[in-house]
Amino acid sequence: ERDLFAELGRRMSGVLSGQGLPPSLKPIATYLQRAREIAPKAPLVAYYARLHALQLALDLRPKMGKADMSVLLDLMDAMEEEKKGVDLSQADEAAAQVENFAQDLFARADEADRSGVSDMRVGRAFYAASVVIDVCRQFGELPTDLLEKHKYARWRFVEISKAAKEGRPPAPPPDIGSDPLFDFGPADLDNLKSGGGDGGGCGGCGGGFC
Repeated sequence: ERDLFAELGRRMSGVLSGQGLPPSLKPIATYLQRAREIAPKAPLVAYYARLHALQLALDLRPKMGKADMSVLLDLMDAMEEEKKGVDLSQADEAAAQVENFAQDLFARADEADRSGVSDMRVGRAFYAASVVIDVCRQFGELPTDLLEKHKYARWRFVEISKAAKEGRPPAPPPDIGSDPLFDFGPADLDNLKSGGGDGGGCGGCGGGFC
């Protein structure tokens, strides 16, 4: 019986970290990965990132086979266990905490970028900021400034990643909100993520960003 519990614990831990997900649940992997990075410093933000992933997973049920459903059930069980270790007594302030975390992460990445440090660590920090902004959607419609920062962060991640792959420095960052400059589509982001651009998270939370 002890071995069964140990196996269940390992399985739940793997699901929460975004590992071993079937293709049908690939869209939630980035939220689980970012939550794993964030958890040591911001457990409440990490909890809501995983909750956002679970909500997305539930929406994906029509595309899931029976085998994939077991992974979803594991995720639901893991979330129930995680809830026991998170202080939700101030749940009404959760939206502000998650947004403040996203704003701070974006600001740190943008400050580094505008000071001339535009490497992949900064690019990944931009991407991580966009992911946390996505997490804010579960609390309601995003305000205009967050929408602009979300779009800019993803665009800047793509620009920095492309420059790194081509062995050149990226162009200097433009003003946020300069929409005509954001010339990229979902395929650009997907291609970079599948090529490993998403693998490093925000450069390692604790590396000056998270």
